Amino acid sequence: MVISRLFYLQIVIGSQYRTKALSQTQKLEKINTHRGTIYDNFGFPLVQNQTTYTLSIYKPNLTLPLDQIISKINSVQPDFESKFEQLISKFSQNDKQKWISFPQHFDKHQYDLLSDISGIEFSQDQKRFYPENQLAKNILGLVAQDSDGKTTGYGGLEGYYNKHLEGRPGYAWQVKDAQGKSLISLSNWETNPLDGRNLHTTINRDIQYLIEKILKEGVETYNADSGLITIMQPQTGNIIAMADYTATQSATPSATANTAITSLFEPGSIFKPLVVAMALDKNAISSDYICHLCDRPLTIGQYTIENWNQETHPESPLKDIIKNSDNIGMSLIIRQLGLKSFLQYYSLLGLSNKSGIDLQGESKPISKNIWPEIDLATASFGQGIAINQIQMLTAFNTLANEGKLVSPKIVRYLSENDQTIVSKKTPSRQVFKPTTTQTVKEILKYSVENGSIARLKPKNIEACAKSGTAQVAVKGGYTDDNTVASYVGFSPCDTPKFTMIITINRPRTTPWGASSAAPLWYDLAEKLNFIL
Repeated sequence: MVISRLFYLQIVIGSQYRTKALSQTQKLEKINTHRGTIYDNFGFPLVQNQTTYTLSIYKPNLTLPLDQIISKINSVQPDFESKFEQLISKFSQNDKQKWISFPQHFDKHQYDLLSDISGIEFSQDQKRFYPENQLAKNILGLVAQDSDGKTTGYGGLEGYYNKHLEGRPGYAWQVKDAQGKSLISLSNWETNPLDGRNLHTTINRDIQYLIEKILKEGVETYNADSGLITIMQPQTGNIIAMADYTATQSATPSATANTAITSLFEPGSIFKPLVVAMALDKNAISSDYICHLCDRPLTIGQYTIENWNQETHPESPLKDIIKNSDNIGMSLIIRQLGLKSFLQYYSLLGLSNKSGIDLQGESKPISKNIWPEIDLATASFGQGIAINQIQMLTAFNTLANEGKLVSPKIVRYLSENDQTIVSKKTPSRQVFKPTTTQTVKEILKYSVENGSIARLKPKNIEACAKSGTAQVAVKGGYTDDNTVASYVGFSPCDTPKFTMIITINRPRTTPWGASSAAPLWYDLAEKLNFIL
């Protein structure tokens, strides 16, 4: 009987006991890595790590009653007892439960006050720290736990570069005593963690602060739902700054959404200079083009195209079609360009696909397979097409960059142990001939200096820019009281320092881009010409 029982214990279920014993005398511990730091263009940290401590209580090591231990913890972190009241109660009443950890961060000062108390154990952890508080939050994204409890990046740079930033954890296999503490043993082994890579961005921290401030003031001044500002370095595609502000009364902004890349909009009249460039580049029109049919509304089937103020501009030269933002003239220009050529340039400008910017969450533009004549005509003044703001900026920047399209980017390079390990190259392609963009520059400069915008432009700066006001489609139709007001351009016109777009969504005090987005643009442009 005894022999058969020993046989059963040692041979039949012996492996189960050995496994259980091993789990009680040895443990595999994960060694956390340090997530990479995100720097601005001058090496100032926008996101870094802060060491925190997680507290655990081990009953067998306590020299004081549990309620006194909890009181000591609560004296250091006053909300602790109330926050974990149920956990503490269950732990206190369950004699079999020897160990408990609390999902609460303690700082270094709090750790120092509590770490010498018997029965209290701390494990070191890292959390993200933002030296500039909420600055550039739409660009940076955030770090949180996923459904499996794993820390991961969401949105922005944190999401896009998560694999680079998170690094690789290490592991340690250690013999432990009855109290769970590690012992020195030849069977112990350890693999070192690999810290995450650092991101070195193109963001100018001072300009980022400036545009966030001006955008907030602008959205509030014009009683708008929201607004966006993005600034690009024309020759490289580097994003200098990017702001996104939503008025609290209109919506609750997402923690990770960046509407410059997630929200699609109809660009309106800011699209007109690109159509002019297409037609000039294709030789569909010449620089001395005259609109002989601009003295009347344009009828296409059952539709009638008019100008925003119902006025007409007979015998308009090309420069006045842009200055007057003439929808009739633009519809006739795109008719001469033709659908096939329009779609070719549209694709070359990157408007058929995502821009490829290194931020998580970019939306793909809406594509159309059927193009009635009226749709081609309205596309000439930026209605009936839907793109995101960064796409519009990137396309318009070809006019500033001698016809060359450069992809937008935010990270210049990645580093590891103070060594550059990944240098980000900027893809580019020639869309327009330099002679084409030079002609369009002259038209834009003329429009700024001789149009209604002239009163806004500071005398000490030069600008090539265009305003736009697009109606928002609602249930298959357009309304007059819901508009997207925009202004996009570059300064100075030759060898520009920046290309900038401002979009104000549903401004209620004035619906027009020329009287809402444009004033903000010139306020910033004057400052940027001094800073850059």
